[in-house]
Amino acid sequence: MHHTVEVSLPSEATDGTLNTLAKLEGVLSLSVERGAGVKPEGDVITVHALNRAIDDVLATVADAEQYGPIAVATGGVNSLVATGAQGAIDDDADESPWEEFERTLRHHGRLSMNYLLLMTIGGAIAVAGLLSPPVPQALALAASAILTPAFEPVGELAAALVRRSTYAIRRALVSVAVGYTLMAFGGGLAFLVLRALGLASPKTIASSEGMHLIVDPTASDWLVAAGGAVAGLLIITSFREAVLAGALIALALVPAAGVVGMGIVSLDAGLALEGLQRLGADAALVVVLGGLVIIFKDRFFHRGRRPLA
Repeated sequence: MHHTVEVSLPSEATDGTLNTLAKLEGVLSLSVERGAGVKPEGDVITVHALNRAIDDVLATVADAEQYGPIAVATGGVNSLVATGAQGAIDDDADESPWEEFERTLRHHGRLSMNYLLLMTIGGAIAVAGLLSPPVPQALALAASAILTPAFEPVGELAAALVRRSTYAIRRALVSVAVGYTLMAFGGGLAFLVLRALGLASPKTIASSEGMHLIVDPTASDWLVAAGGAVAGLLIITSFREAVLAGALIALALVPAAGVVGMGIVSLDAGLALEGLQRLGADAALVVVLGGLVIIFKDRFFHRGRRPLA
């Protein structure tokens, strides 16, 4: 996927911005509409560029802000053809700029009704799976990971810490706290329903392989979780969000939150603590290892460019 960038900027900044953009090797198409900008007032520049040039394009656009307010819209381009540049197009990078992967994390981790409902439902499905036979259990745990936006708020926290943005850190912490509380609530509610139906008992919990994975993880389990933490941020930062569920399946974030809820409603402090410990450990893996992925990408691909917002 390549990029298109549309910039509304003050007329005073247009010529200098166009000259700089025209010199960038990765810019394949460049056009301007003089006086077309209404809000903000000014001109509108449209750029079609390779992904490997997107940071240089956005850095150039940022310089125009010294002349007045600007507005920038970025988007992916599925197909891009330019005479004499097909080789460069075919070999283009697959990196997402700061602005886009941060927006992805914020969108999926925002405290909307959809986010809150999916977190609650995901916790309930995970607990129902943990108390099921092996095959239904595997299906339920995979389903809960696919439909629950549990990775994004923790990934958002990792990105916010790397950026050292107090505003972003605060938003991420609120999303994590509220979302994971509701996920535990959903798990606790599912446990109460299943217990009332005679489908949940100490014996059921003790015989659950999924429970052992959460409360008594082996070195292999930790390796899988670490791989999921790294893969999750690699996926988010490289236009591969469609496979993000794989990273969440490798982690125990969703079922661990459900176990916390189980422990609370069953008044089993030990079980709640074990679930909380696993939840905290997996979240820490995402923050630390995911943060290292972002730092690596920032240094070697984005070359330290700060995002526009």
